[in-house]
Amino acid sequence: MAERKLAVGWFDNMPFQRICAAYAERIKEVFFAWPGVKASRPMDDWTGERRAQLVSDLKWARENAIELDTIFNANCYGDIAMTEELADHVTEKLNEMDALGLFPDHLTTTSPFIAKIVRLRFPSVKIRFSINMDIATPGALGYVEDLYDSFYAGRNAHRRLDYIREMASWAEAHGKMMGIQANPGCLRNCPFHTFHNNLHGHNRMGLSAAAEKFGFTNFLCRTVFERGEYEEFMRAIWIRPEDLPLYEPYVGVVKLATRRHPHPDKIIAAYAECSYDGDLAEIMDPFYRFPKSIDNKALGASSLWPKVRDCVNADNCRHCGKCADLFKVAAKDRSEAGDSMSDSFKGFFKG
Repeated sequence: MAERKLAVGWFDNMPFQRICAAYAERIKEVFFAWPGVKASRPMDDWTGERRAQLVSDLKWARENAIELDTIFNANCYGDIAMTEELADHVTEKLNEMDALGLFPDHLTTTSPFIAKIVRLRFPSVKIRFSINMDIATPGALGYVEDLYDSFYAGRNAHRRLDYIREMASWAEAHGKMMGIQANPGCLRNCPFHTFHNNLHGHNRMGLSAAAEKFGFTNFLCRTVFERGEYEEFMRAIWIRPEDLPLYEPYVGVVKLATRRHPHPDKIIAAYAECSYDGDLAEIMDPFYRFPKSIDNKALGASSLWPKVRDCVNADNCRHCGKCADLFKVAAKDRSEAGDSMSDSFKGFFKG
């Protein structure tokens, strides 16, 4: 039986406990933003009912030996980023969790300041550096060894197995645990990534009136795909569910982006079973970024796929033609695939 390696982001658009129970033997952690905490995604309002559901779901997770990972991973905390106010805010929220029997096993953060505060005030918590920190090399990790217990491999290279092996070797030698994220839908080395995450930290997602006026979108992927550069999807940083067994021996946790996805059940099933028969774009976060249907089975059957997956030139593409050829094998128009464009997909492309 495969090990427990998956980390699932808490969601409430579908029955969390029922969906996770079906794959509890594969789920190692649940990560969540506590009410009142900034995170790396826009947050819905915390009604009493929604808060009660979070507490119920987290208690269920704990009862089923699933670890809790609370996230303080906003990219920006504004003018309180290095203040006692933020230190006391983190302390208050952790105490709230503790009072409900939900003191976390892990705390994931983008803030070295928060990491320092938690080290001093809550030494039992294992600190994880967020994937949004993009700390991608052993040298960089070595500078701050005292501040964390686990980390995520650099997002832009973590599809390459040679990179994962190198980073895993360093992690083991230094007593750290390494994780990866399985289903990011972002462009590789996206120049808008930090800008976009800063907007998320301030709970901003949609376009502003000024953005509309000046014809700007914070989704660079939208612009790229509207230009017809569809093969960029092949160069991106997601990992196929069928390939996950290649990575799991080297990592302690595999993050699944499910918190704001319309179909978290599809994502969990695909990566728990290491198999998915459908449109690969639909299990990325978010699935509506890509205007083509990608036949996952056709992609995996192509001899081109391992070459694209492990390409050492992906960060500085030489346009050798492999991604374009693979795209032709796997991609279909959604109408051809018998798939109508979802409402959220339409909304995304309206801006």
